[in-house]
Amino acid sequence: MKVVFHLFLFLLPILSSFWIAQTCNSLSSYQPLQSIDGAALYKKELTNGNEAYLQVINLGKMHIDQIIGEVDNMGLNEGKYYQGEGKYYSPFFQRKLFSKVVNEYKELYANNVFSMINCSFFEQYKSSTQLSFPIKLNGVVISGGTSPYGPIKEPKDKYYSNIRLKALVWDNKQAYITDYNQVSGAPLNQNAVKNAIVTYRYSDHPAKVLAQNQANKYQLIGTLDKDGVKGDELLLIMTVKQATLDEAADLLRKLGVKGDIITVDGGTSTYLFNSQNGNIIVPQQSSLQENPTFRNLPHYLGFRKKTKNQVTPKISISQPVAKVLPKKDQPYLILWRDNFDGDVSIKLYDGDKLIQNISSRTASDGVYEWTPHISVKEGYFIRISSWKDRNIFGQLQL
Repeated sequence: MKVVFHLFLFLLPILSSFWIAQTCNSLSSYQPLQSIDGAALYKKELTNGNEAYLQVINLGKMHIDQIIGEVDNMGLNEGKYYQGEGKYYSPFFQRKLFSKVVNEYKELYANNVFSMINCSFFEQYKSSTQLSFPIKLNGVVISGGTSPYGPIKEPKDKYYSNIRLKALVWDNKQAYITDYNQVSGAPLNQNAVKNAIVTYRYSDHPAKVLAQNQANKYQLIGTLDKDGVKGDELLLIMTVKQATLDEAADLLRKLGVKGDIITVDGGTSTYLFNSQNGNIIVPQQSSLQENPTFRNLPHYLGFRKKTKNQVTPKISISQPVAKVLPKKDQPYLILWRDNFDGDVSIKLYDGDKLIQNISSRTASDGVYEWTPHISVKEGYFIRISSWKDRNIFGQLQL
Protein backbone atom coordinates (compact mmCIF):
# COMPACT_ATOMS: atom_id res chain seq x y z
CA MET A 1 0.00 0.00 0.00
CA LYS A 2 2.84 2.42 0.84
CA VAL A 3 4.43 1.77 -2.56
CA VAL A 4 1.16 2.59 -4.32
CA PHE A 5 0.74 5.76 -2.23
CA HIS A 6 4.26 7.02 -2.97
CA LEU A 7 3.77 6.24 -6.67
CA PHE A 8 0.58 8.32 -6.62
CA LEU A 9 2.43 11.26 -5.02
CA PHE A 10 5.13 10.96 -7.68
CA LEU A 11 2.60 10.92 -10.50
CA LEU A 12 0.38 13.70 -9.12
CA PRO A 13 2.17 16.64 -10.82
CA ILE A 14 2.31 14.66 -14.08
CA LEU A 15 -1.41 13.86 -13.90
CA SER A 16 -2.16 17.49 -13.07
CA SER A 17 -0.17 18.64 -16.09
CA PHE A 18 -2.00 16.14 -18.29
CA TRP A 19 -5.34 17.35 -16.96
CA ILE A 20 -4.43 20.99 -17.64
CA ALA A 21 -3.24 20.07 -21.13
CA GLN A 22 -6.55 18.35 -21.82
CA THR A 23 -8.47 21.33 -20.44
CA CYS A 24 -6.79 23.85 -22.75
CA ASN A 25 -6.93 23.43 -26.49
CA SER A 26 -3.94 23.91 -28.81
CA LEU A 27 -1.23 23.26 -26.19
CA SER A 28 0.63 20.88 -28.49
CA SER A 29 2.80 23.74 -29.77
CA TYR A 30 3.87 24.70 -26.23
CA GLN A 31 6.90 23.27 -24.46
CA PRO A 32 6.19 22.36 -20.81
CA LEU A 33 8.75 23.93 -18.45
CA GLN A 34 7.28 23.02 -15.06
CA SER A 35 4.13 21.40 -13.77
CA ILE A 36 2.90 20.86 -10.23
CA ASP A 37 -0.46 19.85 -8.82
CA GLY A 38 -2.44 22.98 -9.63
CA ALA A 39 -0.16 24.97 -11.95
CA ALA A 40 1.90 24.66 -15.11
CA LEU A 41 4.33 26.83 -17.07
CA TYR A 42 4.78 26.51 -20.84
CA LYS A 43 6.94 28.14 -23.47
CA LYS A 44 6.03 28.81 -27.09
CA GLU A 45 8.35 29.88 -29.90
CA LEU A 46 6.69 32.59 -31.97
CA THR A 47 7.08 32.91 -35.73
CA ASN A 48 9.16 36.08 -35.42
CA GLY A 49 11.80 34.29 -33.35
CA ASN A 50 10.50 35.61 -30.04
CA GLU A 51 8.94 33.76 -27.16
CA ALA A 52 5.72 33.55 -25.18
CA TYR A 53 5.27 32.05 -21.73
CA LEU A 54 1.95 30.66 -20.54
CA GLN A 55 1.02 30.03 -16.92
CA VAL A 56 -2.08 27.98 -16.13
CA ILE A 57 -3.17 28.44 -12.52
CA ASN A 58 -5.89 26.28 -10.92
CA LEU A 59 -7.43 28.50 -8.26
CA GLY A 60 -8.81 25.52 -6.40
CA LYS A 61 -5.26 24.42 -5.59
CA MET A 62 -3.15 27.59 -5.83
CA HIS A 63 -3.11 30.76 -3.74
CA ILE A 64 -2.53 34.25 -5.18
CA ASP A 65 -0.67 36.80 -3.04
CA GLN A 66 -0.70 40.51 -3.77
CA ILE A 67 2.71 41.82 -2.71
CA ILE A 68 2.71 45.57 -2.24
CA GLY A 69 5.31 48.03 -1.03
CA GLU A 70 4.70 49.78 2.28
CA VAL A 71 2.91 53.14 2.33
CA ASP A 72 5.09 56.24 1.87
CA ASN A 73 2.21 58.74 1.70
CA MET A 74 -1.54 58.17 1.97
CA GLY A 75 -2.48 60.47 -0.92
CA LEU A 76 -5.69 61.50 0.82
CA ASN A 77 -8.54 62.51 -1.51
CA GLU A 78 -6.35 61.91 -4.58
CA GLY A 79 -8.17 58.83 -5.88
CA LYS A 80 -9.80 59.17 -9.29
CA TYR A 81 -11.44 55.81 -9.92
CA TYR A 82 -13.07 54.63 -6.71
CA GLN A 83 -16.48 56.12 -5.93
CA GLY A 84 -15.77 59.22 -8.01
CA GLU A 85 -12.85 61.59 -8.57
CA GLY A 86 -11.24 62.92 -5.42
CA LYS A 87 -13.41 60.74 -3.18
CA TYR A 88 -10.87 58.19 -1.97
CA TYR A 89 -7.22 57.94 -1.04
CA SER A 90 -4.51 56.86 -3.48
CA PRO A 91 -1.35 56.04 -1.50
CA PHE A 92 2.25 56.17 -2.64
CA PHE A 93 3.61 52.63 -2.29
CA GLN A 94 7.31 51.91 -1.94
CA ARG A 95 8.83 50.45 -5.10
CA LYS A 96 10.68 47.25 -4.24
CA LEU A 97 13.52 45.56 -6.12
CA PHE A 98 12.22 42.45 -7.88
CA SER A 99 15.07 40.24 -6.62
CA LYS A 100 14.43 41.21 -2.99
CA VAL A 101 10.70 40.62 -3.36
CA VAL A 102 11.10 37.12 -4.77
CA ASN A 103 13.74 36.20 -2.18
CA GLU A 104 11.42 37.31 0.63
CA TYR A 105 8.56 35.38 -0.95
CA LYS A 106 10.68 32.22 -1.04
CA GLU A 107 11.73 32.77 2.58
CA LEU A 108 8.09 32.95 3.61
CA TYR A 109 6.75 30.04 1.56
CA ALA A 110 9.78 27.95 0.53
CA ASN A 111 8.88 25.01 -1.74
CA ASN A 112 5.26 26.12 -2.04
CA VAL A 113 6.28 28.98 -4.37
CA PHE A 114 5.49 28.48 -8.05
CA SER A 115 5.89 31.87 -9.73
CA MET A 116 5.69 35.64 -9.56
CA ILE A 117 4.87 38.45 -11.99
CA ASN A 118 4.68 42.25 -11.80
CA CYS A 119 1.11 43.49 -11.84
CA SER A 120 -0.39 46.97 -11.42
CA PHE A 121 0.37 49.90 -13.68
CA PHE A 122 2.05 52.84 -11.96
CA GLU A 123 2.74 56.44 -12.90
CA GLN A 124 5.65 57.88 -10.89
CA TYR A 125 9.26 56.76 -11.14
CA LYS A 126 10.66 57.82 -7.78
CA SER A 127 11.20 55.69 -4.67
CA SER A 128 7.44 55.34 -4.22
CA THR A 129 4.50 55.64 -6.58
CA GLN A 130 0.75 55.75 -6.77
CA LEU A 131 -1.01 52.94 -8.62
CA SER A 132 -2.92 53.72 -11.79
CA PHE A 133 -6.18 51.99 -10.88
CA PRO A 134 -7.98 50.62 -7.79
CA ILE A 135 -6.83 47.53 -5.92
CA LYS A 136 -8.66 45.47 -3.32
CA LEU A 137 -6.47 43.46 -0.97
CA ASN A 138 -8.04 40.89 1.34
CA GLY A 139 -11.23 42.86 1.81
CA VAL A 140 -9.77 46.39 1.84
CA VAL A 141 -9.72 48.79 -1.12
CA ILE A 142 -6.20 50.16 -0.75
CA SER A 143 -6.04 52.59 -3.67
CA GLY A 144 -8.40 54.73 -5.70
CA GLY A 145 -5.99 55.00 -8.64
CA THR A 146 -4.60 58.12 -10.32
CA SER A 147 -3.99 57.40 -14.02
CA PRO A 148 -4.59 60.26 -16.48
CA TYR A 149 -5.40 57.62 -19.12
CA GLY A 150 -8.85 56.53 -18.03
CA PRO A 151 -12.50 57.61 -17.86
CA ILE A 152 -12.06 60.83 -15.89
CA LYS A 153 -13.31 64.34 -16.64
CA GLU A 154 -10.12 65.49 -18.36
CA PRO A 155 -8.02 62.50 -19.54
CA LYS A 156 -4.78 63.10 -21.39
CA ASP A 157 -6.36 61.69 -24.55
CA LYS A 158 -10.03 62.00 -25.48
CA TYR A 159 -10.20 58.27 -26.36
CA TYR A 160 -10.11 57.52 -22.64
CA SER A 161 -13.11 59.67 -21.75
CA ASN A 162 -15.58 56.82 -22.08
CA ILE A 163 -13.64 53.57 -21.96
CA ARG A 164 -14.84 50.80 -19.66
CA LEU A 165 -12.18 49.66 -17.22
CA LYS A 166 -12.14 45.99 -16.24
CA ALA A 167 -11.84 44.26 -12.86
CA LEU A 168 -10.18 40.90 -12.33
CA VAL A 169 -11.77 39.30 -9.26
CA TRP A 170 -10.68 36.03 -7.67
CA ASP A 171 -11.19 33.84 -4.63
CA ASN A 172 -10.04 30.36 -3.61
CA LYS A 173 -12.16 28.64 -6.27
CA GLN A 174 -12.53 30.81 -9.34
CA ALA A 175 -11.81 34.08 -11.12
CA TYR A 176 -13.76 36.34 -13.42
CA ILE A 177 -13.27 39.55 -15.39
CA THR A 178 -16.10 42.08 -15.41
CA ASP A 179 -16.86 45.75 -16.07
CA TYR A 180 -15.67 48.20 -13.42
CA ASN A 181 -17.84 51.13 -12.33
CA GLN A 182 -15.69 54.02 -11.07
CA VAL A 183 -18.71 55.88 -9.63
CA SER A 184 -20.06 53.12 -7.40
CA GLY A 185 -16.82 51.13 -7.12
CA ALA A 186 -18.55 47.90 -8.22
CA PRO A 187 -17.58 45.11 -7.98
CA LEU A 188 -14.84 46.16 -5.50
CA ASN A 189 -17.47 47.69 -3.20
CA GLN A 190 -19.08 44.28 -2.63
CA ASN A 191 -18.28 42.54 0.66
CA ALA A 192 -18.02 39.17 -1.07
CA VAL A 193 -15.15 40.46 -3.24
CA LYS A 194 -11.92 40.11 -1.26
CA ASN A 195 -9.22 40.46 -3.93
CA ALA A 196 -9.42 42.37 -7.20
CA ILE A 197 -7.39 44.57 -9.52
CA VAL A 198 -8.74 47.16 -11.95
CA THR A 199 -6.98 47.58 -15.26
CA TYR A 200 -7.39 47.86 -19.06
CA ARG A 201 -9.02 45.50 -21.46
CA TYR A 202 -6.08 44.68 -23.73
CA SER A 203 -7.58 46.60 -26.65
CA ASP A 204 -7.70 49.81 -24.56
CA HIS A 205 -4.04 49.72 -23.53
CA PRO A 206 -2.28 52.99 -24.54
CA ALA A 207 0.33 50.96 -26.44
CA LYS A 208 -2.42 49.82 -28.80
CA VAL A 209 -4.55 52.97 -28.87
CA LEU A 210 -1.85 55.66 -28.91
CA ALA A 211 1.28 53.81 -30.07
CA GLN A 212 -0.13 51.94 -33.07
CA ASN A 213 -0.18 48.49 -31.42
CA GLN A 214 3.59 48.31 -31.14
CA ALA A 215 5.35 45.02 -30.40
CA ASN A 216 6.69 44.91 -26.86
CA LYS A 217 6.74 42.88 -23.65
CA TYR A 218 3.24 42.40 -22.27
CA GLN A 219 1.39 40.46 -19.58
CA LEU A 220 -2.16 39.43 -20.53
CA ILE A 221 -4.65 37.53 -18.38
CA GLY A 222 -7.79 35.56 -19.21
CA THR A 223 -9.93 32.98 -17.41
CA LEU A 224 -11.07 29.53 -18.50
CA ASP A 225 -13.60 26.95 -17.34
CA LYS A 226 -12.35 23.40 -16.82
CA ASP A 227 -15.43 21.37 -15.89
CA GLY A 228 -18.46 22.83 -17.63
CA VAL A 229 -19.92 24.06 -14.34
CA LYS A 230 -20.52 27.82 -14.04
CA GLY A 231 -17.33 29.58 -12.93
CA ASP A 232 -13.83 29.80 -14.42
CA GLU A 233 -11.41 27.84 -12.26
CA LEU A 234 -8.32 28.49 -14.39
CA LEU A 235 -6.34 31.70 -14.62
CA LEU A 236 -4.28 31.93 -17.83
CA ILE A 237 -1.38 34.39 -17.85
CA MET A 238 0.41 35.03 -21.15
CA THR A 239 3.77 36.83 -21.04
CA VAL A 240 5.24 37.76 -24.42
CA LYS A 241 8.74 39.10 -25.02
CA GLN A 242 8.18 40.85 -28.34
CA ALA A 243 4.67 40.77 -29.75
CA THR A 244 1.69 43.06 -30.26
CA LEU A 245 -1.23 43.05 -27.86
CA ASP A 246 -3.42 41.60 -30.61
CA GLU A 247 -0.98 38.72 -31.15
CA ALA A 248 -0.75 38.02 -27.43
CA ALA A 249 -4.53 38.07 -27.02
CA ASP A 250 -4.92 35.75 -30.01
CA LEU A 251 -2.69 33.20 -28.25
CA LEU A 252 -5.15 33.15 -25.33
CA ARG A 253 -8.15 32.93 -27.66
CA LYS A 254 -6.66 29.86 -29.32
CA LEU A 255 -6.39 28.27 -25.87
CA GLY A 256 -10.12 28.64 -25.37
CA VAL A 257 -10.46 31.98 -23.56
CA LYS A 258 -13.84 33.42 -24.55
CA GLY A 259 -14.40 36.30 -22.12
CA ASP A 260 -12.55 39.56 -21.64
CA ILE A 261 -8.76 39.64 -21.73
CA ILE A 262 -6.93 42.22 -19.62
CA THR A 263 -3.43 43.62 -19.46
CA VAL A 264 -1.32 44.34 -16.41
CA ASP A 265 1.95 46.28 -16.23
CA GLY A 266 4.35 45.35 -19.02
CA GLY A 267 6.98 46.91 -21.24
CA THR A 268 10.29 47.71 -19.57
CA SER A 269 9.09 46.58 -16.14
CA THR A 270 7.89 43.11 -17.21
CA TYR A 271 8.87 40.44 -14.70
CA LEU A 272 8.37 36.67 -14.76
CA PHE A 273 9.89 34.36 -12.16
CA ASN A 274 9.39 30.61 -11.85
CA SER A 275 10.62 28.45 -8.99
CA GLN A 276 12.22 25.90 -11.29
CA ASN A 277 13.42 28.15 -14.12
CA GLY A 278 14.40 31.24 -12.11
CA ASN A 279 14.12 34.75 -13.55
CA ILE A 280 12.77 34.24 -17.06
CA ILE A 281 12.13 37.91 -17.86
CA VAL A 282 13.51 40.70 -15.66
CA PRO A 283 12.78 44.43 -15.55
CA GLN A 284 15.25 46.42 -17.63
CA GLN A 285 17.42 49.40 -16.86
CA SER A 286 16.15 52.38 -18.83
CA SER A 287 18.42 54.64 -20.85
CA LEU A 288 16.17 57.61 -20.16
CA GLN A 289 17.55 59.86 -17.44
CA GLU A 290 14.08 60.88 -16.26
CA ASN A 291 13.10 57.20 -15.87
CA PRO A 292 16.37 55.66 -14.64
CA THR A 293 15.08 52.25 -13.61
CA PHE A 294 12.08 49.96 -13.74
CA ARG A 295 13.70 47.27 -11.63
CA ASN A 296 11.90 48.51 -8.51
CA LEU A 297 8.16 47.90 -8.73
CA PRO A 298 5.25 48.60 -6.34
CA HIS A 299 2.90 45.65 -6.92
CA TYR A 300 3.47 41.96 -7.68
CA LEU A 301 1.38 38.79 -7.83
CA GLY A 302 2.85 35.65 -6.29
CA PHE A 303 1.48 32.16 -6.90
CA ARG A 304 1.99 29.31 -4.44
CA LYS A 305 0.53 25.97 -3.45
CA LYS A 306 -2.15 26.01 -0.76
CA THR A 307 -0.59 23.08 1.09
CA LYS A 308 0.67 23.66 4.64
CA ASN A 309 3.90 25.61 4.82
CA GLN A 310 6.99 23.93 6.28
CA VAL A 311 9.01 26.98 7.26
CA THR A 312 9.45 29.02 10.44
CA PRO A 313 6.50 31.40 11.06
CA LYS A 314 7.48 34.96 10.23
CA ILE A 315 6.00 38.47 9.94
CA SER A 316 7.74 40.77 7.46
CA ILE A 317 7.46 44.57 7.19
CA SER A 318 9.80 46.71 5.09
CA GLN A 319 10.54 50.24 6.27
CA PRO A 320 9.48 52.79 3.62
CA VAL A 321 11.95 55.43 2.45
CA ALA A 322 9.99 58.15 4.28
CA LYS A 323 8.58 57.79 7.78
CA VAL A 324 4.91 58.56 7.38
CA LEU A 325 3.05 59.63 10.49
CA PRO A 326 -0.58 58.52 10.62
CA LYS A 327 -2.78 61.59 11.06
CA LYS A 328 -5.49 61.94 13.66
CA ASP A 329 -8.97 60.99 12.36
CA GLN A 330 -7.61 60.07 8.91
CA PRO A 331 -7.23 56.56 7.43
CA TYR A 332 -3.85 54.86 7.37
CA LEU A 333 -2.94 51.50 5.83
CA ILE A 334 -0.87 49.01 7.83
CA LEU A 335 0.65 46.43 5.47
CA TRP A 336 2.69 43.31 6.25
CA ARG A 337 3.37 39.79 4.99
CA ASP A 338 3.32 36.58 6.98
CA ASN A 339 3.21 32.83 6.40
CA PHE A 340 0.78 31.46 8.98
CA ASP A 341 -2.99 31.11 9.21
CA GLY A 342 -3.56 32.35 12.76
CA ASP A 343 -4.66 35.81 13.80
CA VAL A 344 -2.44 38.73 14.77
CA SER A 345 -2.61 41.65 17.21
CA ILE A 346 -1.62 45.19 16.22
CA LYS A 347 -0.36 47.65 18.83
CA LEU A 348 1.15 51.13 18.94
CA TYR A 349 4.20 51.67 21.19
CA ASP A 350 6.48 54.44 22.34
CA GLY A 351 9.54 52.45 23.32
CA ASP A 352 8.33 49.93 25.90
CA LYS A 353 5.18 51.92 26.60
CA LEU A 354 1.93 50.71 25.04
CA ILE A 355 0.12 53.72 23.56
CA GLN A 356 -2.84 52.04 21.90
CA ASN A 357 -4.17 48.56 21.24
CA ILE A 358 -5.03 49.10 17.57
CA SER A 359 -6.54 45.64 17.19
CA SER A 360 -6.43 42.95 19.85
CA ARG A 361 -7.18 40.29 17.25
CA THR A 362 -7.52 40.41 13.47
CA ALA A 363 -6.86 38.06 10.56
CA SER A 364 -3.25 37.58 9.46
CA ASP A 365 -4.13 38.72 5.95
CA GLY A 366 -1.54 41.45 5.52
CA VAL A 367 -3.70 44.57 5.61
CA TYR A 368 -5.43 46.67 8.26
CA GLU A 369 -7.04 50.08 7.75
CA TRP A 370 -6.54 52.14 10.90
CA THR A 371 -7.99 55.55 11.68
CA PRO A 372 -6.20 56.84 14.80
CA HIS A 373 -8.18 59.10 17.11
CA ILE A 374 -5.06 60.26 18.91
CA SER A 375 -2.03 62.26 17.81
CA VAL A 376 0.73 59.92 16.65
CA LYS A 377 4.26 61.16 17.36
CA GLU A 378 7.49 60.54 15.50
CA GLY A 379 9.39 57.68 17.12
CA TYR A 380 6.29 55.59 17.84
CA PHE A 381 6.21 52.18 16.22
CA ILE A 382 3.54 49.71 15.20
CA ARG A 383 4.08 46.11 16.28
CA ILE A 384 2.22 43.25 14.57
CA SER A 385 2.42 40.02 16.57
CA SER A 386 1.13 36.50 16.16
CA TRP A 387 -1.89 36.19 18.45
CA LYS A 388 -0.71 32.73 19.56
CA ASP A 389 3.01 33.53 19.93
CA ARG A 390 4.04 37.09 20.82
CA ASN A 391 7.66 36.25 19.95
CA ILE A 392 6.67 36.21 16.27
CA PHE A 393 6.34 39.87 15.31
CA GLY A 394 7.27 42.63 12.90
CA GLN A 395 7.64 46.36 13.55
CA LEU A 396 7.06 49.52 11.53
CA GLN A 397 8.91 52.60 12.80
CA LEU A 398 6.93 55.82 12.49
